[in-house]
Amino acid sequence: METTNSRKKVNPYIVAFAVLLPAFLALAASSATNVSQAHIAGFYGATQYETNTVITCYIISGGLMLPVTGYLVRTIGKKLLMNYSIAVFCIGCLLCLLAPNLQALIFARIIQGIGSGCILPLCQAVLLEVFPSEQRGIAMSLFGIAAMFSPLAGPFMGGYLTDNYSWQWIFIINIPLSILSLILVKIFVNSDKPEKLKYNKKFDYMGYFSIVIAMGCMQVVLDKGQQYNWFDTPWICWLSGICIFSFVLFYVWELEYKYPIIDIRVFKDRNFLFGTIASSFINIMIYSTLLLVPMFTQSLLGYSPSMSGLTMFPRAIICLFGLILAGELSKFIESRLLATIGLLTIAISTLMLTQINTTSSMESIILPNILLCAGVPIAFVPITALSFQTLPPAKNADAAALHALFKNIITAVATSASATFIARASQVHQNYLVGNLSIQNPVFLNKLIMFKNKFLTYYPTTLATKKANGILYKELLQQARLASFFDIFLVLTLMCLCIIPLLYILKSKNKTPTYHK
Repeated sequence: METTNSRKKVNPYIVAFAVLLPAFLALAASSATNVSQAHIAGFYGATQYETNTVITCYIISGGLMLPVTGYLVRTIGKKLLMNYSIAVFCIGCLLCLLAPNLQALIFARIIQGIGSGCILPLCQAVLLEVFPSEQRGIAMSLFGIAAMFSPLAGPFMGGYLTDNYSWQWIFIINIPLSILSLILVKIFVNSDKPEKLKYNKKFDYMGYFSIVIAMGCMQVVLDKGQQYNWFDTPWICWLSGICIFSFVLFYVWELEYKYPIIDIRVFKDRNFLFGTIASSFINIMIYSTLLLVPMFTQSLLGYSPSMSGLTMFPRAIICLFGLILAGELSKFIESRLLATIGLLTIAISTLMLTQINTTSSMESIILPNILLCAGVPIAFVPITALSFQTLPPAKNADAAALHALFKNIITAVATSASATFIARASQVHQNYLVGNLSIQNPVFLNKLIMFKNKFLTYYPTTLATKKANGILYKELLQQARLASFFDIFLVLTLMCLCIIPLLYILKSKNKTPTYHK
């Protein structure tokens, strides 16, 4: 085992760049395909529901690696695990290029997700290790560049590559960058292979298989639930029950087993528990809007993938600068107060999104997104730093993996729930609005006559009447969908406000945080 003194001294910012690059690639890959679903579906002759699996299988398969991150770090060390993870991620990208059908693409995305799973917690653990405790706020702001900036930049890059080249370039570009990441990690990250301790030889098969079954069932339920009308379908109910049982089994087993795959007892730390919950809600805000805003611009405003990605890109730039600024602000403003300011800013931005409509300009969509990503780093950096503040350094690897796993599960659920909410709320509003399409309604009758008279120039009376009714019904569907977006942005606003009291359960050691251990 290498001692601290024998390790070469490397500038922590160089080490940060070496581990942030693969983390950036892994997280950008989770959102880059969001704006390219229609192209992927068309290429393989699939439906939107089927191509949704391309996104969710990546998230879930990455999540399956999170519980074993701590065990693998104890067994082979952070550096070697990072190298293996990057290599598998690169192989997954190559397989995505070679996929002859949608099933092969989904399999390749699972391989890619397995490679990405350990990268983010490893990045976080390395940053916590190489930066001194008084610079923990800076370390977490750098980590936020990967955790927050890359998923936001993903749609823009994916849209640009899809419109100007092809959707395959989303995977092509990752291959040389992954090779560069391998070289940087090899050169700049110190080897930390631990001694072969007795407990390293024991692998918690029961714990791991229970979480694999739980997350596998959860993926199928989230992917197919809306398509098969959720709990009206018996096999969806069975899979949901197995999922819940497996999660409970995993939790109980990890508490009782002598050699757990992940030390779930870190949740006994109050800061880590409530900090992880608060961080998960921030992820809901990011990933829900990351799905909903492109969905709104493409389905209601008719934007192309690159235009849709362009509306999201300014928020990525603001988030990047905000993460750097938040690390500095955390030195002067009490962490809980800083996080409160950030969450209020996010709430205001989602409230502004309730005002967009089918005549909204691009600027009216970009402005709330900029405000949202001004608030995200201001909330994310202090909450993440507080989450790990009271944990001993030896628990950082397990805690980082558990922190990422919890957020991964919440993100997958939130992504599916957001899409389902839009579909179901649209139906509800459609039921309310359809009563207005009656000849007893003078406004409807006036519009019907107006459109009918226009169509009579080209079509006979019966066909002109049908086309006039069709136009008005299409407008009803559009307004029902618009109302559903209003509802979900309002729900996100209320959720954001509900998180704020949770912050004051966290312990802040200093009024002006310096993050000393």
